[in-house]
Amino acid sequence: MTETKVPQKETVGIASIGRYIPPGIMTSDEMSRRSGIPLHVFLEKIGMEQKHIAAEEEHPSEMGIRAARDAVQKAGLDPSEIDVLVYCGAGFYDYRIWSPAARIQSALGADNCYAFEIKNGCNGGNLGIDICKNLLLSDPDKKYALVVCSEKLSISVDYTDPNALSLYMVGDGAAAALLKKGEATNRLLSYVSLTEGSTVDCVKVPFGGTRKQYVPGISDDRLGYIRIDDPAGLDRILSQTYLENYVKVIKSALEKSGYTLKDIDLLLTNQIKRSLLEDILRRLDLTEEHTMVSIKDYGHMGTVDTLFNLSRALDAGRIGPGSLVVLASSGAGFTWAAMPMEFL
Repeated sequence: MTETKVPQKETVGIASIGRYIPPGIMTSDEMSRRSGIPLHVFLEKIGMEQKHIAAEEEHPSEMGIRAARDAVQKAGLDPSEIDVLVYCGAGFYDYRIWSPAARIQSALGADNCYAFEIKNGCNGGNLGIDICKNLLLSDPDKKYALVVCSEKLSISVDYTDPNALSLYMVGDGAAAALLKKGEATNRLLSYVSLTEGSTVDCVKVPFGGTRKQYVPGISDDRLGYIRIDDPAGLDRILSQTYLENYVKVIKSALEKSGYTLKDIDLLLTNQIKRSLLEDILRRLDLTEEHTMVSIKDYGHMGTVDTLFNLSRALDAGRIGPGSLVVLASSGAGFTWAAMPMEFL
């Protein structure tokens, strides 16, 4: 009697990660002097000593190209084999009504892929990974997808605005993940996300959209910075709903993937102030040994954070066969998401 083998379910994993950090630096001491906010607030409450700043001629697409090339070269892949390329950025592109994904596709020579953009605040990178995973699984002819996260958020910060303290930490950089169908070293599991839109208008750049279009010589150039119009509403989100939803998506993603909180070896989050990260870890019964903290030297790089720290963790040998890593993030809007990643 011939035994009938049950076909194995196809999976997608991350084959390689590239990154690029611009050499320019802004210290917390400089931010303190420019804003008038005491230095200890940056060092102790936020937990940041410096962040990296892109030069005037360093644009998001160019940093994305550097990270993408690093990922492709590490994998030893011919760019023509890439089937999907997605650009994820919470901040400004090089231009408005323009495609950074197409720019990166052209620079790489990835001529056979479809390229597009995703915006979901600082959660965009994790969302991009999930979308690309599903695009690969839905098409038998597709094998590789490149997720590029790049941010030049530092130009959006007004250090004279005391309401914007929570934004002072944002910095610049890029990371790129090459996804591969049938990757042998790891697999991406269930993605869970949710949105709470009641305070959607409290964080925004006032000009540039249809409500307040850019006009050359605009009298109030501060409109080009990220504004927090409802500090109390933002504080409410950060102190109540934010923490609850962060914990909720992590628990739900683990449950859907067949794991529990006790199985977590490493939790990689977008970089947030020290006290908030401590609250999240406490609620999950984890310690700082279960995470990677980069805010001290790099600030918060929007969509880049989780992939950047996944790359650092791999380089440091903190992840190996049998490890369970959770990629978790949040974004203005507000949105939260989590995805476990199983190493084989």
